[in-house]
Amino acid sequence: MTRGSLGYLATLGIDDGYFPLKYKETKGKTLLVGVLCLSTLPKGLAVTEVTVDGDDGTEKAAYIVHEILRKYPNAGLDALFLDGVTVAGFNIIDPSRIHELLGLPVITVFKHPLNLEKVRMALQTHFPEGGWRYEVIREAYSSGREVVTKWRRLIISCKGIGCYEAGSLISELQVQGPLPEPLRLADLVASGLTKESCLLDLLNSEGSYSSSQSHMQPTSSQTSSSPSRH
Repeated sequence: MTRGSLGYLATLGIDDGYFPLKYKETKGKTLLVGVLCLSTLPKGLAVTEVTVDGDDGTEKAAYIVHEILRKYPNAGLDALFLDGVTVAGFNIIDPSRIHELLGLPVITVFKHPLNLEKVRMALQTHFPEGGWRYEVIREAYSSGREVVTKWRRLIISCKGIGCYEAGSLISELQVQGPLPEPLRLADLVASGLTKESCLLDLLNSEGSYSSSQSHMQPTSSQTSSSPSRH
């Protein structure tokens, strides 16, 4: 894999924060956090809100990528890591769509095996017209491969990069556990920021964090290398 323009491997991890179960009834908000690492060292941060059980996960993940590229234009991005494809409950980040929009290799890490039938039944119960959610989960997980890393075996799904190369990349970025460092740090930041109820209350107050609501479109330079087409 090529290195970013600064000479280091530049990768981004995106993960979501905590939310109370009552937010499922009210379509509340929690945080989605992206951490940029150069090799295993944190370089930058981008934060937005995401709707619990909503349908804005892919859009908000794209927003974070754009924010990182805007704030750190010289870093470049070699790959994006996701912790599964569900965030904020059953909101969805579609790895195929992110890769299609941004031309960025996307590596989805599944820390534990999924029972797709149980997932399908749960979605059918709570989202009668939400078959698209299951299809994204099914496609990502079914196309996944088990890889050996220096920490333990992981199931990963890859867009724009081979799974063998992605597995080597994960091993290179593992520091304190099986997750690659940008993804581990994104989880730590998102969880730490949202464990305090006062911040979630502020996040869900009227008019909060309006700057994250703009619809992000890829630039022509970012889409020129994207494949046509989940």
